[in-house]
Amino acid sequence: MNALTIYRFGRWCYLRGIPVIPQLAYQAIYLLFNAAIPMSADIGEGADLAYGGMGIVLHERCKIGRFVSIGHQVTIGGRSRRWGVPVIEDRAVIGAGAKLLGPISVGAEAVIAANAVVLHDVPPRTVVAGMPARVVRTDIDIREYSCLQPPEEAEALSHRTTDNLLVTRIEEPGRVPHVTEEWRELLADSAADGLFLTPDWLMTWWEHFGADKTLALITLRRHSRLLGLAPMFVRTRRFGNLVPHSSMECLGTGVVGSDYLDVIIRRGHEAEVSRGLAEYLQRQDAVVTLSHIRRDRPAAETFIAELEQAGWTVRRRTIETCPYIPLKGHTWDSYLASLGPSHRYNFQRRLKNLHKLGTLVFETVEKEDQRRDAMAALLALHNRRWDERGGSEAMQSLEELAFHDAFSRTALERGWLRLSLLRLNGRPIGALYGLRRGRTVYFYQSGFDPAFRQQSAGLVTMGLAIRQALAEGVEEYDLLHGTESYKFLWTDRTRELAKIELFPPSIGGLLCLGALRGEAAAKRLARRALPEWMLQRLIALRRKAA
Repeated sequence: MNALTIYRFGRWCYLRGIPVIPQLAYQAIYLLFNAAIPMSADIGEGADLAYGGMGIVLHERCKIGRFVSIGHQVTIGGRSRRWGVPVIEDRAVIGAGAKLLGPISVGAEAVIAANAVVLHDVPPRTVVAGMPARVVRTDIDIREYSCLQPPEEAEALSHRTTDNLLVTRIEEPGRVPHVTEEWRELLADSAADGLFLTPDWLMTWWEHFGADKTLALITLRRHSRLLGLAPMFVRTRRFGNLVPHSSMECLGTGVVGSDYLDVIIRRGHEAEVSRGLAEYLQRQDAVVTLSHIRRDRPAAETFIAELEQAGWTVRRRTIETCPYIPLKGHTWDSYLASLGPSHRYNFQRRLKNLHKLGTLVFETVEKEDQRRDAMAALLALHNRRWDERGGSEAMQSLEELAFHDAFSRTALERGWLRLSLLRLNGRPIGALYGLRRGRTVYFYQSGFDPAFRQQSAGLVTMGLAIRQALAEGVEEYDLLHGTESYKFLWTDRTRELAKIELFPPSIGGLLCLGALRGEAAAKRLARRALPEWMLQRLIALRRKAA
């Protein structure tokens, strides 16, 4: 409940000539928010009053346009011996404590600085400040000052929920930098906090893989405070290779291997944000796919339940397993002692044998020139390791390579990069690409020289990376998705990742669901009827076509 909600109800009664209630609404606003907002004042849709409207004073004849943002303690009123009162045009931003007095006009997308006293007209797209206010900037981009969508986009991209949250959808990548710091702060105050939901990872992904997609960064706010964010994109997907339909999916989905994707919800606001997101998605008629989310504690579960209650069909399945190593409370020695005696002995013996061959150095990248050389060494060792097995599918395409070059540069700048080389007499024989954020290190990729297979160069590189993480005070070493046998030499702990598909109760949604079920039935029939070599050939052809 805020002053604007009470005003909307009172205004509705005022316009219909219903007595008593408008006056009661005015008094309620005054008592609850110490604000004077007459029901005769005209406030356009999408307006936002900071802190619920605390301390705001409006003249009974003032006119406020659509998607205007008003700070607390603002006065919009008349002047002595002047009949006219301010008119505020669409998308203006009025800072806290500002005073707008007399027959003035504030142009569309203008900004009034905090505590400014405005006595004269303000041209559109300008910033005014001071007492009395004067123009300090012209020809501004309002997106630098407000996260609300412009009026012409409001119906398509904005929604006010039953809990009075403002839901907006950002489709232009150029607007994302204006919410980046809020995104980071929200993520830190959520249960979904992790590397793969940072704007750094996801927007780097978008830059390299978003060409045939439409960005759909969905934000949920109350009083301008960001409470929830769903980082998504929209594309046309052919379900079952038959039915084309709009598909909304998580940013980061696909080839680069983003784990623990989810929606981001501020702690303590899970219920209202989930309801608001469910309300918004019901207006879209898109199939929603959430991939690589944690099966044990998805933040999205509450809004999924809301959609299920609204008649949506939900399909869940486990798609990946992530081994991880709990390190909290361990030293390197105590962690080694927790492993099986054969593996512990094997690691120590292999490390000792490598030392006997010459000068063994485990080094981690600290500078940009080191990063470039280490990434090249990692790719060479990774490909050399897999060449004898028919080649690797990871980090092969030009888009993937460009993505990792860009993100590893960002990670180095932010102190996240844990890109390490194991050198023997100056020659790289092992490489490991890890990323640290908070108390977790994520193991992403590795490689080793097959000439040192007998010396277990890959095993030693992994062990030294874990030892380094413990020395840094890391509490978890996450090996990410994949059940390769070498990962289980270091841990027996796992968590599962799920894929959740939500189909709207519309004709389009039901057709998509039916097409997928038909495709699954055809696959089962093919497995029973076709020889194995033919199945593998068909699978390879389909992957190549995709």
